[in-house]
Amino acid sequence: MMDHELVTLSNTVATRLTPLGTVHSGLDITVQNVNDEGYIYLGGANTISTTDYGYRLSPNNAFSVELNGYDHLYAIADTDELSLAVLKSSLEYGS
Repeated sequence: MMDHELVTLSNTVATRLTPLGTVHSGLDITVQNVNDEGYIYLGGANTISTTDYGYRLSPNNAFSVELNGYDHLYAIADTDELSLAVLKSSLEYGS
């Protein structure tokens, strides 16, 4: 399964990028700051802010990570209504 979307972010409330629920099936996720200006901040909890975060994503740059089913990714922008491209795919498991 592969899914993509363009998400509009707030500068006051973090947006959850991973599936809803406590546990999901695990996924590869790539996010891209598609803006020419403005930073996007990524973190593992919905308490992230522009001053408390895990990764700062510069304009026109991308970040990829493989998440297990218990990990969740959130994003917030330094400027209201910045766009974030999100690409999600299922994890591959060997036999």
